[in-house]
Amino acid sequence: MRTNEALGRAIGGLLAPVTGEGALIRRARFFHPDGVVYRAEARPLVRTGAVGEMAQRLAGPAIVRLSGGWWRNERELPDVLGIAIRLRDRDDLSAQAEPRDQDLTFATFRHTWTLPLAPLATNVHDYLANDYYAVLPYYALGIGRIKLRLIPPQVKMTGDHRRERLERAVQADLAVFRLEMKRARMGAAWEPVAAIDLRERSLVDQDELAFSPFQSGRGLEPVGLLQMVRAATYASSRIGRRVAA
Repeated sequence: MRTNEALGRAIGGLLAPVTGEGALIRRARFFHPDGVVYRAEARPLVRTGAVGEMAQRLAGPAIVRLSGGWWRNERELPDVLGIAIRLRDRDDLSAQAEPRDQDLTFATFRHTWTLPLAPLATNVHDYLANDYYAVLPYYALGIGRIKLRLIPPQVKMTGDHRRERLERAVQADLAVFRLEMKRARMGAAWEPVAAIDLRERSLVDQDELAFSPFQSGRGLEPVGLLQMVRAATYASSRIGRRVAA
């Protein structure tokens, strides 16, 4: 383990009581407490080269959770929106991760230093009106260090709130996000990887469903100091939720 990643795990250990206690008090996730889950399918958009190999590894059934970042009951106040994806082998209702599953998490800001202003730049009324970024880097087999993002479909749906707009897009077969990657170097361009097609609402138990960037069964490994901070903070948030249950 690199020195900076060891430091990140140590920092995460110091912050873990905050996320654990916060989850206990909220009786929910410390961040992204309430959301909606969909059954989805990941389809490769490229089939050649190292990126094509990665796209093939990510293909298959998926669980996708869309949520607000802070407010309970998905109140549409200034906020950051998030999308968490679990890519898996089996299309079932289990909330438990399996060894080959891959979790990826995204939010409506590009860099950590832009987070304070992100709630003002996010359209909290429409999940399909924002780009979503993984923010922190991953190491991809055969490629190296990469960044990831999700691009929503270019559609506008009517509805009284964002869940209703999203559901109408799903029913019309229009809720298809494009997963893109770029190499973590100056001047690199975004490249398409896969289409994430939301199919229908999932009845998976959200209280049991827990995403983690360290669930990396398809070859995308979290790297860097800030990624390592998440190891302890994510685990403590899960413990807080279980204690509160």
